[in-house]
Amino acid sequence: MVADHDPTPGMAPVRIVAAHELVLEQIRTAIMLGRYRPGDCLPPERALAEFLNVSRTTVRGAIAILADEGLLEIKRGRGGGLFVRGTAATDAQTRRAFQQNREQIRQVFEFRITVESACAALAAERRTQSDLREMNRLLKAMTALKGPNNEVPSHPADTAHFHSLDTDFHLAIAKAARNQWLQDAVLRGRVEMFRPVGSLFNVLDVTGDYLHDRIVEAIERQEPDKASRYMTEHIDTTGHIVESWVTTPVAKAAATRKRT
Repeated sequence: MVADHDPTPGMAPVRIVAAHELVLEQIRTAIMLGRYRPGDCLPPERALAEFLNVSRTTVRGAIAILADEGLLEIKRGRGGGLFVRGTAATDAQTRRAFQQNREQIRQVFEFRITVESACAALAAERRTQSDLREMNRLLKAMTALKGPNNEVPSHPADTAHFHSLDTDFHLAIAKAARNQWLQDAVLRGRVEMFRPVGSLFNVLDVTGDYLHDRIVEAIERQEPDKASRYMTEHIDTTGHIVESWVTTPVAKAAATRKRT
């Protein structure tokens, strides 16, 4: 008699992942998070292989894929190396990418709200003075990247730097929550947010540091409910701005988001 239930509950087929795919994911993640900005040169192939504990052939395979994707440019000869390229997707390409990944993006923002609102609440209860100093340092660094009219940065390298600082800010809050599982989840949410429509974030900053100061203030005053609420509003606003790209051109979206 055939069983009418899953004979292997909690298990799934095992997928063997090639080493170059793991290397590819690490390099792509670093670029998406702004750790390497447009124009930056990655470490040499040999250094990457040694650091990642893989062969140079494995690194070479990952680099070739990233070059085909347009994320890296390989320059030969004197002054050569592996250089990060800035993407130049059109409005139509960006909106098409969003439409193709709309459900995935919705789930990512839902995930981020759930995880990061909890992080903010715990951070308000557990933060140290060192945590607060780091959060405020990152706030000042992001503010310094804005123009005289308090606009978001427009140069690709500055935009990448802004997103790197923004990632560090959210991770600083997760660190203050003193929970490694949540910290790992915050990092994963950041990566998955950039993955489907990374070109969108290279054009302009999405909601930037909206409510960042309120979040830090609530954490400093040890008000978990407020910290959680402000974080939820911050990420929810980001999600709505991203969704507006389905029908709104870049220039118009940017114009509506200038802050005074």
